[in-house]
Amino acid sequence: MPTHLLQIAKKLAHDAGLFALKTQEKGFKIEKKDVYHNLVTEVDKECEKMIIQTIKNNFPDHSILSEESSPQEGTGDYKWIIDPIDGTTNFAHGLPFFAISIAVVYKGKPIIGVVEIPAMKETFWAQEGKGAYVNSEKISVSHVTSLKDALLATGFPYDRSGPRYKKNMELWDHFYGLSHGVRRIGTAALDLCYTACGRFDGYWEYNLKPWDIAAGKIILEEAGGTVTNMDGSKLNPSLSNFLASNSRIHSEMLTELKKRGADKL
Repeated sequence: MPTHLLQIAKKLAHDAGLFALKTQEKGFKIEKKDVYHNLVTEVDKECEKMIIQTIKNNFPDHSILSEESSPQEGTGDYKWIIDPIDGTTNFAHGLPFFAISIAVVYKGKPIIGVVEIPAMKETFWAQEGKGAYVNSEKISVSHVTSLKDALLATGFPYDRSGPRYKKNMELWDHFYGLSHGVRRIGTAALDLCYTACGRFDGYWEYNLKPWDIAAGKIILEEAGGTVTNMDGSKLNPSLSNFLASNSRIHSEMLTELKKRGADKL
């Protein structure tokens, strides 16, 4: 079953990615989900509809958790976690940094992750115990062992008035001074996949949701990386403070985060 699900997840992500690219060229409607610049487009909704309908047709007993619709509880042991377009703001402005993210969870444990980056023609994917790949090439995290040699990534909450936004601006400045630099791409799925293949060495962010990280988490872990909360504990998405790395600089990043009370927010 897992291999069959992997192939379906890859096809769903690929087809949704092609649809998103074509629609990006034609134009589309944009809405705000709240007062904090959190955008959604008609393309997000159409991609989600395509993906969910196929899952329901093939696996009517599977549960589904997706960003733009209500959770659908099934009777089986499998759950699909979907972000139809991660990086919607980038997508809406014509930037190529957006992704379709699909994870499959079995009895609460992620077993498959697929992140399609259509504009880059890259498909990151992993299956539990079988490593991580981009297209057909196996990937692994970087060998960087110190923050002073690292390139890092982060992202920012939509609420620009809250304490986490302000704290993250402080953290950006702090880590920028300790490393080769800090990048903000605007999509958690890419940040995780880029850490998995060694383009980034570490990544932290607040206010992420399960659909932001479910697929990227298993891809990074299968590539040799580590994902925890900012206090070093096992990842609990409800805490909404998130650290990922190549494993080699994880302890050093945790130390710096704790020094600044980042794990307390």
